[in-house]
Amino acid sequence: MLGPLLLTWVLMGTVSTMHCTGTDCHPTRTSQAVAGPHKMAVFHAPTACELYREKMTQTHQTVGHRSARPDVTVRKEMTFTCRLAEEPL
Repeated sequence: MLGPLLLTWVLMGTVSTMHCTGTDCHPTRTSQAVAGPHKMAVFHAPTACELYREKMTQTHQTVGHRSARPDVTVRKEMTFTCRLAEEPL
């Protein structure tokens, strides 16, 4: 006899890298291993996952300048999504 099915929610993260000159930005080549999606955390309720997703979104956006060219920036953006786990964890 099977017990109750425990649903889990997974926070997934995907990295996008952009190369910008002024306001003109283009995506860079990023390997699938680096870009993801990556499993970041597991939750037992969708509301807990969503709260953590919001916090991660606010704290993980970075822009870096290239020292040789101050007009060129590299922007890394992380996209976080909550989704129902496809298999019990």
